[in-house]
Amino acid sequence: MSQRLLPRPLASNGGWLCLLLPLALVISYLHAHTTKAPVCNTSTNASHRFLIVIAIGTCMRTLCFLLNSCVETGLAIKSVINLLPGTVASLCFALLPETTWILSVIAGFLITALYQRVYLSVLRGFPKTFTLGEAAILVQGLVLFLFNATSRIYALFPLEAKLTTDFGQLNAIMQSALICLFIACVLLALLPRLRQPVPFYLLMALLATAVTCAPVTQPMPLIALLRFIFSDQKRLYIIVFYLLLVALTCATVSWQLGNSTQANTRVRKIFHLLIVLVFVPGLVYECALLYIASGIAFAIFVVLELIRLLQMPPFGATLVQAFESFKDVKDAGQLALTPFCLLIGCSLPIWLTSCPCPTSTNPSLLMLLSGILAVGVGDTAASVVGSKFGRNKWSNSTRSLEGTVAFVVSILLSVWALELGGILNMTQAKWFATVFAALNAALVEAFTDQVDNLVLPLVFYIFVGLA
Repeated sequence: MSQRLLPRPLASNGGWLCLLLPLALVISYLHAHTTKAPVCNTSTNASHRFLIVIAIGTCMRTLCFLLNSCVETGLAIKSVINLLPGTVASLCFALLPETTWILSVIAGFLITALYQRVYLSVLRGFPKTFTLGEAAILVQGLVLFLFNATSRIYALFPLEAKLTTDFGQLNAIMQSALICLFIACVLLALLPRLRQPVPFYLLMALLATAVTCAPVTQPMPLIALLRFIFSDQKRLYIIVFYLLLVALTCATVSWQLGNSTQANTRVRKIFHLLIVLVFVPGLVYECALLYIASGIAFAIFVVLELIRLLQMPPFGATLVQAFESFKDVKDAGQLALTPFCLLIGCSLPIWLTSCPCPTSTNPSLLMLLSGILAVGVGDTAASVVGSKFGRNKWSNSTRSLEGTVAFVVSILLSVWALELGGILNMTQAKWFATVFAALNAALVEAFTDQVDNLVLPLVFYIFVGLA
């Protein structure tokens, strides 16, 4: 492996993480067809198949990179290994009915080469921030998002439903907004002059204008979003509730900054409970609102992180202080990895599901709750119980047996409570899958040295989707 790559210290390479997104996409696709889940539009199946192939290609690219890095081989064998991901991706593309052989070869090699370039750039640009597996899963997600967003926005697949449903409009708004944010981040990386206060805030103002006025919906996004919000009184109540949670979050951060001590595990888990209060009512009562809110929250996180990294006045110093107070042992690099992964991990089940917000009964609700159950409930219970009552440690792990038991029991009790409340419709197969998913996620939490906020939701999503 190149000496210029500095993965996160005191952690394994985590190469197995590159398998999670392809498996999650396959499970999502199979679950949608076996349960006959509602389809958002006629192009959903085609775009989902393309995403699966892209995920497989990027996974192969990561595995081949790890193989070349760890095993000494001759130049000929290295060349064959380097050609393998593009070849496999091209063959998979060729099997899709929407592609030709020429397009398949171009797409297969171009996407895997692009992924490799971005993957290495991330590892070199953010030393000691990610393990090889964590970087892989985040760059995989970026590549998948860019393909999905651009294909939808520019109508590579016809999206008739985009203009006729609330979710279709919100989806277009969120994806175009995140593309604009990505472009802004690229400009900041390439043009140092933009990292001064005046150019930076002008860029942010231009970004806000592009997001609210981009011609991706009729009427323009700002008007469409306001119409959506004010068309239902229940949405207004939930938004007020969300604003109260934001105020509580700010109060928690302010209180912690008033102390000279580092935030302990139990204080940090307050944010896990807050995100449970955000996602559960949203998924149950206003899924489309939660979907756009997760995108807005991610965008705000990115902007705040840019302000912190660039130390932009007047908020940069305060954000640096907050990061130092709340950072976890896994936040060894420049980025605030843990809070980002908490939001991404809880949102991934919604983002991965092809139609997360159907107008009728949602057969995928248990899968959509994967992030909340694994991180918000299970991981929180394991940390609190393990830190307070943990006496029996697992071999080769700092985690306790008591914490692992709390992880499983808390998830099962939560699912049972949701079933009693009529929110979840649990069958015997779903209960079996839930128990199996909780046990496996608990063992991963006990033994992994990767960022569990990112890993556990995907592990739980994959196993619970088998039902």
